[in-house]
Amino acid sequence: MARFDKVENLASLNRRIEQASQQGQWTLVDVYAEWCVSCKVIENEVFGNPRVQARLETMQLLRPDVTANDATDRELLDAYGILGPPTLMLFGPEGKERRAQRIVGEITSEAFLERLEQAGQSREETL
Repeated sequence: MARFDKVENLASLNRRIEQASQQGQWTLVDVYAEWCVSCKVIENEVFGNPRVQARLETMQLLRPDVTANDATDRELLDAYGILGPPTLMLFGPEGKERRAQRIVGEITSEAFLERLEQAGQSREETL
């Protein structure tokens, strides 16, 4: 299973994305909640897929847990315009989100791999 580092708040998330960009590394952010059924489906069916795991090996994997839906969680969601989990965001090696490849809701492992491929080819500078 892919190993995600838990991120506690917006400042921590932004700091980790910045650190990865200084190393030229991609970051995948999985906005997750315990009560989110679709989050568990993605965890098992997408992140449990060996091909997906292989693609994620060189990426930084971060998981803000918004289960509590408290002020800290809402600050993070609002800062990135996220309605709620599951939301997957890809940040390129320059630290910018590939917004066109943002995933909201459930996705198959094949479609996820396609999004990764598209993100790697995009030159989009958003967010």
